[in-house]
Amino acid sequence: MASQTCYWDNAAADEKWQEAGNWYTENEADRIPLADDKVAFDSRMVTPPDSGMTDGDTGAVAQCTYDLLHFRGGYTGGIGTAALPLICSPDKILIDGSGTYHICCGKTDQATNTTIATTIINNPSAIVYLYSNCNDGDNVAEFTTVYLLAGTLYLAYYSADSDNQGCSVATLHIIPRNNKASNAKVIIEKDAYDVDNAQATSIYMQNGTLRTDSQIATIDLWNGTVNYGSEPVTETAVSEADLNIATLNQYGGTFHWYPDDEDSDATITAANIYGGIFDASVSTAYYSPEIGKIITTLKAYPGAIVNLDNNMATIDVPTLYNYGAEITFDKGIKLDIDPATVYNQP
Repeated sequence: MASQTCYWDNAAADEKWQEAGNWYTENEADRIPLADDKVAFDSRMVTPPDSGMTDGDTGAVAQCTYDLLHFRGGYTGGIGTAALPLICSPDKILIDGSGTYHICCGKTDQATNTTIATTIINNPSAIVYLYSNCNDGDNVAEFTTVYLLAGTLYLAYYSADSDNQGCSVATLHIIPRNNKASNAKVIIEKDAYDVDNAQATSIYMQNGTLRTDSQIATIDLWNGTVNYGSEPVTETAVSEADLNIATLNQYGGTFHWYPDDEDSDATITAANIYGGIFDASVSTAYYSPEIGKIITTLKAYPGAIVNLDNNMATIDVPTLYNYGAEITFDKGIKLDIDPATVYNQP
C-alpha cells in the first residue's frame, strides 16, 4: 500500500485515533495512518483524539513510524495528556499549531533503540511536553535533534515508565523567532537527560530562557538567560545527582550557576567565557552544605563578567586564564597563585 497523507477530521465524532472514519486519506479510502504516511492536523478539526494513542495502538510498530507528524498553523487542539501522551516515532515532527502537546517517543517493541530524528516547535502559543518511553542505557527512545523556534518546551518524565529515567534529547537548539527572548522558554525536569547516568545533551542557545538541573554535554550560550540549578518546575531546592557540564562556551547572555548536587562536587570541566555574565555567586551551601563547585579550566576574555563571589562556600578553579575579563571573588579571599603555572600559558 502506497504511503498517503492522512488528515484528522474526527468525522465519526468519537475522538478515537483508531477509527478509520476519523481520518481523511488522500487518493484512497479513509483509514488510520500507517507506517511511512504523513499525518496532518489542521484547522478542519481542532478537537484532538482522546483515545487510541497509547503504546500498542499508535505505538504499534506498523503504525507509529510515520514520515511526518505535522500540527499545522491554524490547528489549536494540541494532543494528549501527561497520563496519555501520543506515543509514536515518526521521522519528523512539526508543531506549527497552538495548544498543549504531550508527545512520547516509543514503540511497543523496546528491544531496539527508537528515535525521532527531527522535532521543530514553531508557535509562541504552543506548550510542548516531550517524553521518552524507554531509557535503560541499552535501549533509548531518543529525540535526536529538537529545534525550538517559538513556544514553551518541557522535557519531562513519562509517568508510565516505571524507571522514571526522563526524556532523552541528543541535541537541543533554542533559536527564538526574530531573536526575541520571550518567544522561547525551556524547562527541563530533574534528570531529564539522564539515561543510567550515561547520557547528557548538547544545547545551542541563541536567546530565550532555560531552567534546568540536569547534566549537559556542551552548551553554547549566545544570548538569553540560563538558570542551572534548583528544581526547574517548582524552583525549589531539590538535590540531584551528576549535575556536571562538560563544556560551557558563553558568548553573551547570563548564566546563573547554582547546582545542588546531592552526592559529589558539581563540575564544569571547561568554561570558556567570551562575553556576557557568568554568575556563580549563589552558594551550594544553600542547598547541600558539603557540596562544592569545581571549574576545572576557566578561560575568561575581555568584555566578560565572571562572578566567583561564592559567599565563602567552596569553589575550586584549578586552572584560570584571565585574558581581560572582570572577575569578582569573595571579600577577604586568599588566592594561591603560582606564576609558573598561571602566566604565559598556551
